[in-house]
Amino acid sequence: SRCSYSVRRRAHIKHISRSCAATATLKAMSAQLDLPLSQVLVFEKTGRVLWRRGAPTLKGDPLSELVGAYLLEEKGGTQSARIGDHALDWRFVNEADLVVVTAAPASMELDWTGDLCDSVRKKVAALAKSGHVQEALRSSFDPTFDGLEKEFEARLRIRRKKQQADLEARKARSAEAAQRRAEAEAEAAEAAEEEEGAEKTDEDPLARLKRRTATKSSSGGRRRGKKKPTDSSEKAGKKPTVWRDGSQRNKKATAAEVAALDRSGAHGDAAAQQAAQDRHLEEMRGTYLANEGEKAAWDEEEELLLEDESDDEAAPKSWFGRNVGNLLNNVAGSQTLTKEEIEPVMADLRKTLLEKNVAVEVADAVTKSVADSLVGQKVERFGRASTMIKQALAAAVERVLTPKRSTDVLREVLDAKRKGKTYSIVFVGINGVGKSTSLSKVAYYLKEHNIDVMITACDTFRSGAVEQLRSHAKCLDVELFEKGYLKDPADVARASLVHAKQAKKDCVLIDTAGRMQNNDKLMRELAKLVSVNTPDLVLFVGEALVGNDGIDQLNMFNKSLAQFCSDGRTIDGLVLTKFDTIDDKVGATLSMTYKTGQP
Repeated sequence: SRCSYSVRRRAHIKHISRSCAATATLKAMSAQLDLPLSQVLVFEKTGRVLWRRGAPTLKGDPLSELVGAYLLEEKGGTQSARIGDHALDWRFVNEADLVVVTAAPASMELDWTGDLCDSVRKKVAALAKSGHVQEALRSSFDPTFDGLEKEFEARLRIRRKKQQADLEARKARSAEAAQRRAEAEAEAAEAAEEEEGAEKTDEDPLARLKRRTATKSSSGGRRRGKKKPTDSSEKAGKKPTVWRDGSQRNKKATAAEVAALDRSGAHGDAAAQQAAQDRHLEEMRGTYLANEGEKAAWDEEEELLLEDESDDEAAPKSWFGRNVGNLLNNVAGSQTLTKEEIEPVMADLRKTLLEKNVAVEVADAVTKSVADSLVGQKVERFGRASTMIKQALAAAVERVLTPKRSTDVLREVLDAKRKGKTYSIVFVGINGVGKSTSLSKVAYYLKEHNIDVMITACDTFRSGAVEQLRSHAKCLDVELFEKGYLKDPADVARASLVHAKQAKKDCVLIDTAGRMQNNDKLMRELAKLVSVNTPDLVLFVGEALVGNDGIDQLNMFNKSLAQFCSDGRTIDGLVLTKFDTIDDKVGATLSMTYKTGQP
């Protein structure tokens, strides 16, 4: 129940706070900081502090607030926050299940604490590779951190010197500009005085100086030249604005005035605007849609890319070539793989998986599966050993990625069409991950297979969301159902399904507003949309580049839907975007599928 969960959660927070307080009394952790920080510490997710530098305690106990409000709430997307009088930055060390935290006075508004936290995290991650991170932190991490402090102090000194130099340069430029202005004004004043005093040539120098002083004092130090003669048009003042509001002073505009202001009719450029819009639409279709005779990406044959295993000794060896060669040296006599002999190779495999953004739990499971399948196998030659490991790894990954349900959405849409039903898909996710763009790609795919698609705009909050979908709908030549902004998304989705049934549409794609996974109000709103309309498919759209944070987002969406939907509905499938930004770090795909079991 919720009550028992809250009790357990408070007890967990108290346990972590007591662990942190108890560990903080260690004498080895009492050293002070040279940087303007309050505290830097490394602790386990259970709350046990392994290393600390700075004040023994902080006012208001922000560490307990951090654990309770952020870490236990699984707010993976947030890595900095202001808690009380302190600004906290934290990073996760997934290799050893540790957390690195830096705390600084919030009033100082330091902009480099996040960089320091990243640097400490890298040093701790390097220690984690040795397998004895706890002993290394307690015994030898102080000199490492001292080096980081000196490095950041040097950076700050360089920054301060640069800022001081920039300030002095600005002052010098300002003074030089002021001097040039003063000289120009003095020269102009002298020229004016000479011109004015041409008729007073017999005036003595003392009288001329008194007259100049009197002129400057009366003008406030500014030069007053001769006033140029103006014609009658310049003497006329500014004409008042006529608002044409129907009052006695500003009467309504006449029909002739209204016609002169009209720019949309025969006298305007409506035809030119429509022609420009048509040209832009054709350019969009030519850019994004397949031309006649051109093969779509999903119809092209996929090519499996494997690592190059060249026999050239000068060529750099791949991970398989380097570690399988060591493995063959170990089993040259027995020709049979044992658990002890493959452990070093599996350790390197686990490290490689972690480097590819695979979660720790998933990396351990995949490594264990590969090891179990290799024990007892016989090795005949080098090529065979490499093939064995590749096949074992491919089989383990395939077991994780093999879906429990059909992923052929097109077939499901066609089945619903034969039964006279309208198939509906809802796209959910956080802000900016590409829900609307992914929805439009699915619409294009279905339309190319002769499916009558309709798009529903249920993002009634974000400015421009409806217009974005309208552009996609025009480009794809599909119908867009929208009710504008500030409407209940559940009601809009329900009205669109009724309209689609009446219009005999085959499939409805429902776009929703982006929301953070920890926003309880917006998650209830999303659960209402799913619960009221019971879509055939709920797809979670996430970014491949966020790594393990995407797992936190997916878990929170799943929990919220299961909690707030009356039928316990959860995510049916995953759509990952922005793969072109992550190179080969595709581990989020494996981790998210492993955690949810969904394709």
